[in-house]
This record gives sequence, C-alpha cells and structure tokens, in this order.
Amino acid sequence: MRRLRLIVLIVAVAGLSLLAVALVLRLPGAAVLTGNADVLYLPALFDDLHRGFDALRGWHLTPGPYVFPDMAVYGLADLATGDFRRALPLAAALQLGLLLLLGGAVHRAAGGRSAAMAVAAFAVALAGLFAFGCGLAGPYALNWLVYPFVVTFHFGAILIAATVLLLVLRQLDSPGPWTLIGLAALILAGVLSDSFVLPYAAAPALALALLCAPAPRTRGAALAASAVIAVAALAAFLLQGWVNPLSGVYRDQLDIGIGYGLFRLGGVLWRANPAELAVNLGLIAFALLPVLRTLVVLRGLAAGEREIAPADRIAVFTAASSLATLLAVVLFGIFRDDSYLRYFQPWLFLTALWLAHLAADRLRVPAWPVGAVLAVLLAAAAALWARPDQLAARIEPPRTLACFQGPAAGLAGYWWAKPLVLHSGRRIQIAQVARNGAPYRWIINQDRAGGAAPFGFILMDGLNARAVVARYGMPDRVERCAGIPLWRYDDPDRLRRPLAAGTPVTLPD
Repeated sequence: MRRLRLIVLIVAVAGLSLLAVALVLRLPGAAVLTGNADVLYLPALFDDLHRGFDALRGWHLTPGPYVFPDMAVYGLADLATGDFRRALPLAAALQLGLLLLLGGAVHRAAGGRSAAMAVAAFAVALAGLFAFGCGLAGPYALNWLVYPFVVTFHFGAILIAATVLLLVLRQLDSPGPWTLIGLAALILAGVLSDSFVLPYAAAPALALALLCAPAPRTRGAALAASAVIAVAALAAFLLQGWVNPLSGVYRDQLDIGIGYGLFRLGGVLWRANPAELAVNLGLIAFALLPVLRTLVVLRGLAAGEREIAPADRIAVFTAASSLATLLAVVLFGIFRDDSYLRYFQPWLFLTALWLAHLAADRLRVPAWPVGAVLAVLLAAAAALWARPDQLAARIEPPRTLACFQGPAAGLAGYWWAKPLVLHSGRRIQIAQVARNGAPYRWIINQDRAGGAAPFGFILMDGLNARAVVARYGMPDRVERCAGIPLWRYDDPDRLRRPLAAGTPVTLPD
C-alpha cells in the first residue's frame, strides 16, 4: 500500500507540474524568459552533443556550467522529446516536480505525518506567491518567481539546497556514513556546477549542524556533518578555478565591497512603480518570516535550551540560506537590473517549503480514495491541456528568423546567436560577436559557425555601428529585419578575415 501511495503521489505531482508550466507559460512575458539566449545554453550544448563529443571541443561554458543537476534534468527531457522546444517545458515540469517531492521528503524527515499533504501545501504556497506577485505587478514579478520554470538560472542550486537540508535532518536523527557521503558528493558536485550552492546549501547546512552540536543527543552527528560539509565546500571552492578556469577569471573581475553592493541592490529594489515596490516589500517580508523564527531559536539557545525542534531546523536552514545569499550578492556587487533578483530564490522557495511543513500537520489529510481520484484528475487534465506539443508552441522563434530564406550565415550579438541557430534547425549559422564586432566567446560554441553558407550579414542589434564599420567596413546595403538594422555584405571575406584576426572577448560584454 505504501508503494502504491508513492506512485499515486508521483502521478499527481507530474500532472500538477505540467499544468503549472502550461499556466505560467501563458503569463505575459513568461515565454520570453523561458526561451531566451541564456536559457538556450543547455539546449545548444545538447544539440551539439547529438552530433558527437567532437562537436563539444569549441564550447565555452559559463562560470557556473550547471552540470549537476541541471544537465541531468534537461538531458532527461531532451532524451524524451528530441526537440528543444518540447524539452524546455518538460524540463521545467521536472524541476518543479522534484522540488515538490523534496518538500514532502523534508516534511517526513522533520517528523511530519503526511508527505502528500506537505506537497499540496507547498504547491498552494507557491501558487500564492505567483498570485500575489503577478496579480499586483504583472510581468515584473516574474523576475522573482519564474525560475522553477526555467532551466539553469540557479534553480538547480535550490534543488541541491532542499536535498542537503533533507540529508542534514536525517543525519541529525539517524547518523550514518552514507548520509555523510551523500552530503559531501552533493556539495562537491553542486559547487563545481554552480557557485551559488555555497550560500544556498553549504553555508546554511554548516550553520544548522553547528547549532545542533551543543545538544548531547545530536552532538556526534552534528560535528560529523559540520566537518564533512566544511571540507567538501572548501575543496569545491579551491577546485573551481582548475575545473573551469573561467570561473576564477569571472570571480576575480567582480566588484567587491559591501557599500557598493548595497547601493546597487537598493537601486534594483526601490521602484518608482508603487505596485512593483509593493511586490518587492511583500516578498522581502515573506522571506523574513524564517529569519524572525530563527531569532527566537537563537534566544532559546542563549537561555540554555539545547535541542532545536525539527520544524525550527528547517527555519534555521532557510534563514541562513537567505542571509548567506544576501551577503554574497551584496559583497560582490553583482546586481545590475531586475533580472538579477533571480539570486534570491532561497528567500521564496525555501521559505515556502518551511511554511508547507508547518501547515501540513495542521491540515486534515483527505481519505486515501480522495487522493487517488485527485491524482487521476490531475493526470487527465495535464493530458488534455499540457501536452508537450501544446507547451512547445509557447516557445516562439525569434522574430528575425523570417528575414532569412534558405541557408545563411552571418554575425550577431549574444542575444540572437543561439536562438537563430536552434530555431532554424542550423539552417542559419551565427558567429557570435561582442559590441565592437570582435569574436565573443561567452556561452557559445565557437566552432558552430560556417558550413551552411558564406558569411553575408551582420545583425546590428546591440552592436556599436562605429566599431563594426572600423572592423568590417561599410555594408553593401542595409535592410530592416523586424525593426533591426541588417547589414548585408556581398563579399564573405570582408566578414571572415577580420573576424578570424580579431582578439576574442571572453567575459560578459
């Protein structure tokens, strides 16, 4: 019976996740965020992988290459669909489903009674966040909320954080070597894939383990977990630059300073639009809930209490994750615009997980047949309204694609290169260039361009016209492509030779 209930829960979560993806993709602005050039990193990488490992030799990965778990999640979706337009929404559903199931597992590890009720409460909490944010400020709120539905963008680090929390809870109650090995492997693989695993997962896990160390019952397990987490995190941090040299180069060029970071963060959070400002303040207040609870826990420990209750362990982990993330983004001053709110995912998704745990045992669990019927209804609804072809239709091709008939090759900036190549089925080949027209090796396969046709155009969106003219000369003619200047060149060598001679730009342009 227990195995059957687990199967029913997975079916329900699968149906719910697909329906949620279908709903979110219909929100204004969501389809653009779930299919832009940044998101197409993994689809482009896997598209090359289909052509053999040799096709990967020209790749320049991101400073956080999203190897685990992001590549595994997208790889499963790609394997199941064979088409990136279908794989993207399926990967989003897998991500959301994994998060919901992890919420149920954390609830059980913290002594909760019903994983299914925790999953339901978690889903309601996430839906409430979307209703509040998008209902009040429309597409702006997606800068905070859309990331469970987007591959990469650090949501894999949230999945790792929830899994690390699960393992720490189990280690504190039932210590064992396999739990410690799992912790070490997760943190090591996670940090090497995405540096944000350090503040999202490693730092809060270490904080929670150390706070549980004074209690006699959990002292040995907590100290063992602390040592494993610290060693794994330090090893991964030191190995980053060796495994992916771009990670170290990128980290070195960041602006470091608390004052400067606070100034940039304040410039992003303070909005002239009252609705957008209200969303920011409301979500910050939401994120403060586990922080306030943690202050109560710390006060109790200072007064002589030794044990931290299981629910409070989740609150401590969540608060530490949120505060460590805030410190990291402020220290490195990496905020530029609204899109950088993606770094604050622990503020929302881990807080929602904690609240779901609190709510689950306070709600009446429906009878077993009711849950089975709900699972069947969710699966049927997903089959009707969230089929892969229906979801894929929301991932629209770039509007510039219509400007090219037949095979074509040319130069374009970062935001057009991967979309044009993938949506055209490689009929259009793009050499990615920086604003000054130099080769731009930022999250791209430098060997992809060529083979379809001789170079014949430059798509000028985001490029500096004066610098491009100095490098490639005046175009033979200028057309308009979806409102963007399209410079045409009759002699391919006028583009090929200066491009080959240019000094590549590696870091963000």
